[in-house]
Amino acid sequence: MIRELFSARVYQVQLSFEDGLRDQMLKGAMDFHQRLNRDGQPWARKSRQSLIDHESSCDVFRPLVNQVREAIGHAYQCEPVWQTAREVITQPGQFIPLHAEDTDLSAVYWIDGNARPDPSRQDYSGAFVLVNPSGAYGSRKLPWEGWRSEIIHPYPGLLVIFPSYLAHHSHPYNGTRPSVEIHFEFRVQALEG
Repeated sequence: MIRELFSARVYQVQLSFEDGLRDQMLKGAMDFHQRLNRDGQPWARKSRQSLIDHESSCDVFRPLVNQVREAIGHAYQCEPVWQTAREVITQPGQFIPLHAEDTDLSAVYWIDGNARPDPSRQDYSGAFVLVNPSGAYGSRKLPWEGWRSEIIHPYPGLLVIFPSYLAHHSHPYNGTRPSVEIHFEFRVQALEG
């Protein structure tokens, strides 16, 4: 008997919002970053305060939250029982270090950014990387195995949902304006039926 092990379901979709709502989400994320991230690094926010629960921004982010929750139901046959979200603002030269989350599902939505990668020259500037759990600490692979990591080149409007146990990181960002992202964490339960 042959079984394929360690596959992980990753969901990607383009979400579209009116420019006015997108601008409000951008402003809301930047305001939270200014207020709660004194160090300015994308991974340095000291507060765990969720921007989707805050009275000043919950209405702005509700359409995004609803679409992410709907995508989780569709792609994973689960429903969130707990959620949080935080803004991640990446300035030129910054990156997100390798880490995993202690939840069930994670999602990243890019509101804005303009990274300029050139993969033909091994330049993955601004890329978001998901790491295979069986190969997080090395690059050796058997001839029939795929790459040990999945490189995603983000753009405004992209949503990626993935199991939180997948280690992930980003390459240093080289855009001319900040990359503005919303990072979600979910605990989920299976849908009935």
